Amino acid sequence: MKGPSASSGQRRLRWPRILGSCARGLGLIRGDPARLAVQTVLAVLVTYAAALWLHLPEPSWAVFSALFVIQGSIGGTLTAAMDRVQGAVLGALLALLCVSVIGTGAWRTILSLVTGVAIMSLIAGVRPQLNYGLVPVAVLTVAPGTELVEDGLLKIAAIGLGAAAGALASVLVLPRQAHRAAEQHLVQALAGCGALLSACMDKLLSQDERDLHPLHARIARELALAGSMSRQTRLRRKQEQYVLLSSLLNQVERLWYTLAMADRLSARPLPDAVREAMAAPVRQAAGEAERFLYEAGQALTCGKPPPAASRFDALAQEVGRLVERLRAEGQLSQAKREEAEQILGLSLAWQQLSRNVEDLLALASADQAAGAEIPACGR
Repeated sequence: MKGPSASSGQRRLRWPRILGSCARGLGLIRGDPARLAVQTVLAVLVTYAAALWLHLPEPSWAVFSALFVIQGSIGGTLTAAMDRVQGAVLGALLALLCVSVIGTGAWRTILSLVTGVAIMSLIAGVRPQLNYGLVPVAVLTVAPGTELVEDGLLKIAAIGLGAAAGALASVLVLPRQAHRAAEQHLVQALAGCGALLSACMDKLLSQDERDLHPLHARIARELALAGSMSRQTRLRRKQEQYVLLSSLLNQVERLWYTLAMADRLSARPLPDAVREAMAAPVRQAAGEAERFLYEAGQALTCGKPPPAASRFDALAQEVGRLVERLRAEGQLSQAKREEAEQILGLSLAWQQLSRNVEDLLALASADQAAGAEIPACGR
């Protein structure tokens, strides 16, 4: 029979497991798919309840609006909500105008529909964010109802209700700011670049047949998400007060293009004659580059001073000096043409990587020279 002390000991051991499970559950909920699902469900529930309370004749319009207004960030959702309401108002006014001028019934309905859709399509071609206006144009011209003006106003109210509920859910439930999301994706892209560089150098120095496409796909995905989030942001800070997301995005893309050169060089391992001599310097430089890129990403997006690149520069230059020494000793002239080109290409790749790092650091240096106060990482 277990005594009280044994029972209390088991309870104490159980609490860490419970807390760990809660932490993992919270992490899953805050992930993008789960977060969007929670926001969408709550937006739909709030919309439907509000539509019933307001006695709207067609709650489905409000629910559909709430469904499709939720985006990946607060800024994206607010923008989508405003665009949806503006498009709905414009489409409803256009439908009312067409029906009032052309009329309904038989060929008049067809002419009203064609005219309204054509005009709204032209407007949406110039301003794609207003393309939702095509929906009220089509519905109100085909089935205008007995009270045309009242019907149009009710549909606009329903669409506005759904958009407002979606925006409210995005702001209050697990909110995510677009500029912070963009910065986090850029950090992941820089970390992916470091991992890709290390993998390329490993392939150069061994017979490793590792597929690098997943690493490229990871970087491409993070850059695409960073670009999408940066376009969604509604924060308008002064240019001299922070490192521009667009500038940082461009620099990371240039770095990725340089790594494409390293990837091509790693299609086959280095010649046996030079591999042993170059193994240690190349591995050290790759490891330092991976560490630096990760820390630089954290610093640039958190408003902290970037890490020193002196060790990285020294190791990258060491690779270049080693190649020059091999050429001076005549080893490149004795090698096959494609092998010599591979070795020289490796030196050029590291030189370009050094320039990429200088450009990344220049972003932070220019910001500090302006004397700006960069927002802290927790902003």
